[in-house]
Amino acid sequence: MKVFILSIQIVFVAVLTACSPASEESTISEELTVPEKPATQAVSVVGTAVQAKLDFEEQVEEYIRLFPYQDTYNYAVGFTGGDPEKLNTWVQGAEPALTKAGDDKIVRMNNDTFYKLAFVYLEDEQLLLEAAVPDQSRFVSFQLMDDRNANYRNVIFPNGEFTLYRGSKPQDARGEAIAVPSALSVIIVRVEVKDQQDAADIAAAEEIFRTITIDGPRPTTLPVVDVLSKFSEEVAQEAIWRMDEALRKIPFRLTVVGPGREPGEHVPYLNHSAGTKGGWGGPATSHSSYETINFDRLQEPLEGARGTYSVTTEPPPVDSFWSLTAYDSERGGFLHPNKHDRYHINNTTAVPNEDGTVTFLFKQDCASTDVNCLEVPPGHFDIAARYYLPSDEIRSGDWQLPPLELVVP
Repeated sequence: MKVFILSIQIVFVAVLTACSPASEESTISEELTVPEKPATQAVSVVGTAVQAKLDFEEQVEEYIRLFPYQDTYNYAVGFTGGDPEKLNTWVQGAEPALTKAGDDKIVRMNNDTFYKLAFVYLEDEQLLLEAAVPDQSRFVSFQLMDDRNANYRNVIFPNGEFTLYRGSKPQDARGEAIAVPSALSVIIVRVEVKDQQDAADIAAAEEIFRTITIDGPRPTTLPVVDVLSKFSEEVAQEAIWRMDEALRKIPFRLTVVGPGREPGEHVPYLNHSAGTKGGWGGPATSHSSYETINFDRLQEPLEGARGTYSVTTEPPPVDSFWSLTAYDSERGGFLHPNKHDRYHINNTTAVPNEDGTVTFLFKQDCASTDVNCLEVPPGHFDIAARYYLPSDEIRSGDWQLPPLELVVP
């Protein structure tokens, strides 16, 4: 396939002079290689209205393609506060804690693991990750993503040392050496919490969590990425609408770019950007597969004010664990505040039926007698089912959660 090179200027500006023009010494260029658009047949005359429509469509497509770069950078700035000294270190996860409503800075964060998060900036440098995971009884992972929200490596049950490097492979690399494909990249660490009401389980998860460390160079400048401001408001609105619609209709597993795969080649740009906007940080399906539920059995949007929803399912076929989490769609997909601070139910905390199936309820006000109940907002909400180390049936889409039923209108 022929390719063309799109050069995007990434300007490095000292934080104290962030508003000043960058000097030649502080400017470098990174190149993105993207598939060439298919050639179109030449026509002798193109009306201005038709040409304008074609130009608009091309701009919308380009906005969609570039969106993951900007979104990843925006999260980096949001978590670091624009301070380069907070690169290459944990910006979340200094202490173990489960994410609650109001603390979730990333759309559709889970509530079933302890998180660690770092935004990495490396030139011709290296960074060391360490972990002590003695066995596979508790899910633990390193998720490594590039500046496009594309996974370049997922390490399951990491144990030992891992040297992440950019540029030449270091001769003194400790443990496994992993090449980082972009100057700006992301590390997400997950440590499973089986039952947040079990003090012994929390202590065991915390023990593993504290063994996970990061040691890297301390940058003095912060990269600046601005690839979307050149588009008109009309182009941006159309692109965002398309991404939102795609996320509602496309299985989330089809939006994730895993190791060895490329946006635009293996995953359509629209799918990739829709998944980025609605679930930035989604790991490869070999790590965990996510299923998002936006509609009930009758294909009506889920809406808390309509009544109580129910679903009964066989336990999902996974090799690790699974969970269901409710989100407020109208608030952009963030956790819904509730009086119990209960945001998910997993395979440890779910109470099974006599036949081994599990029934879940979703309603505005869960009573003390309700079993496996999650509270939802009065407006539109969505459910994310997470399957850690999923079976081939889940990864292919052959096994899915049954549709939700509106049982109490």
